[in-house]
Amino acid sequence: MKFSKDDTLCMKGIAILILFFHHNYLGPDRWLNSPISFYPFSQSQIMYIAKFLKICVGMFVFLTGYGMLASVKTKSLDDKAMRKYTVNRYLTMMMGFWLIFLLVHILSGIFTDRFIEVYGTGTYSVIYFLIDGIGLAKLFDTPTFCATWWYMSLATMLILLFPMFKKLLERYQGILLILTIFLPKAFNLPYADLWRWLFCYTLGMYMAEHDLLAKIKEKFTSFGMLKRCLIFGILTIGIPVIIMLRQSEGFGIKFLYLWEGIAPAYVIVYAYLFVVWIKPLAAVLHFLGKHSMNMFLTHTMFRAVYFHDFMYSFYSMWLDYIALIIVSVLVSVAIEIVKKLIRFQKITTFVKDRACQILKLT
Repeated sequence: MKFSKDDTLCMKGIAILILFFHHNYLGPDRWLNSPISFYPFSQSQIMYIAKFLKICVGMFVFLTGYGMLASVKTKSLDDKAMRKYTVNRYLTMMMGFWLIFLLVHILSGIFTDRFIEVYGTGTYSVIYFLIDGIGLAKLFDTPTFCATWWYMSLATMLILLFPMFKKLLERYQGILLILTIFLPKAFNLPYADLWRWLFCYTLGMYMAEHDLLAKIKEKFTSFGMLKRCLIFGILTIGIPVIIMLRQSEGFGIKFLYLWEGIAPAYVIVYAYLFVVWIKPLAAVLHFLGKHSMNMFLTHTMFRAVYFHDFMYSFYSMWLDYIALIIVSVLVSVAIEIVKKLIRFQKITTFVKDRACQILKLT
C-alpha cells in the first residue's frame, strides 16, 4: 500500500474545492452588494469557516513536498541528476502557467484595457508584465494581472529550493521540522510566504521519506470495524477542534507556522482514511484534481474580475459556489482541448529537453 498519484489527485480535488469556498466567502468584499442566503448558517459562521479554509494553500504545499520527495527517494541521483529533475519539475509547472497567462492576456487585450489598468504604460509596464509572466510578481511586490497568481512565487521557491531541503532533511530529519517552525518567527526572515508554509513543506517531505501516510492507512485498515469506527469518530470531532485552535487569537495566531502544517496534514490524513475509498466520490475528486491547476489559475478572472455579478447572482451561497465550480471546470476542459490542438505535451517536452541541453544537464 502506498500514497499514489491517484490519491494525490484526489487530495488536489479536495484542495481546489476548499480554495473556491475560501475565495468566495472570505468577506463581504467578495460578494459586495449581491444578496446571498447563507442558509442554514449565518454570514459570520461562513466567513469564519472560509478564513480557516486558507489551509488549501498548505494542502498544495504539503503535496508538493510529499510528491517531489516520493519521486526521487528511491533513485540514486547525483547533483547533476537532481538539478535536471528540479528543472523539469519547474518547467512542467511553468508551461501550464505560461499557456494560461498568454490566453488570459490575449483575450483580455481583445476585449478590455486591463493591461494598462494593471501594469500601467511605458518601460515599467513591460518589466511588470515579464515579472508577472515568470510568476514572481508577489516575490518582487510588483503588479499582477490576477491576484491568485501570487502562489506561483511560492511554488517556484519550493521547487527550486527542493535539492537543498532534501539534503537538510536527510541530515537532520525531525530536527529540521522543529527549526522550520521556530526559526522564521524568531528571526523575522524576509518573504513571509515561504517561511509561513516551510514547515508544511518539510512535513510533507518528511512523511514521504518515511511513507507515513501509507503506514497510517495500513495500521488503520488492520483494526477491526469497531475500532475503526471509534477512530473515525475521534478524528471527525478533531476537525472543529483544529478549526477553533487555528482560528484562536492567542494559540492560533502565535503559532501560525505550526498550524499551517498541522491543519492541512490533518485534512489530508482524514481524507486518505475516510474519503478516497468511496469510489464515486474519489472519481469526482480525481477529475477535479486533474483540472485543479487550470481551475486555480483562471477562476479569479471571472469570479472577481470580469463576471463578478454573474458569479454571485444565484441568491444562494451553495448555488454561487456550484456555479463557480462548473464554470471553472468548463474553462479547464476548453484549455485541455487547446492543449491537444497545439500538441502542448510535445512542446513542453521540447522545452524541457532544450533547457537541459543549454544547462548541460543531459
